[in-house]
Amino acid sequence: MPKREQNIGDEYNKAILDPWKATPFTALTGKAVYSRLHAFPQPTDEEARKFLNDGSIDTDFLKKNGISIVYTRGEVKNPDLTKVKENIYLLKK
Repeated sequence: MPKREQNIGDEYNKAILDPWKATPFTALTGKAVYSRLHAFPQPTDEEARKFLNDGSIDTDFLKKNGISIVYTRGEVKNPDLTKVKENIYLLKK
């Protein structure tokens, strides 16, 4: 398992990904997440899924919610995101 210091810097502090995967993502990376699955569905769960399913195109949504990391296996159609590794994109600063 990679050490946390091998991860991206602290300036990238919040991620959006499928809410089912968010709890282990936080445990492994130490990064905050936009939404994670709770005992009951939250409005942010559906917002996260919609954003990812729509190609992660809404940069204003990312900025408004302080999100700088996108983790998805889906297609990314946002020119403001830079692919840094398979399934991992960072919001351009």
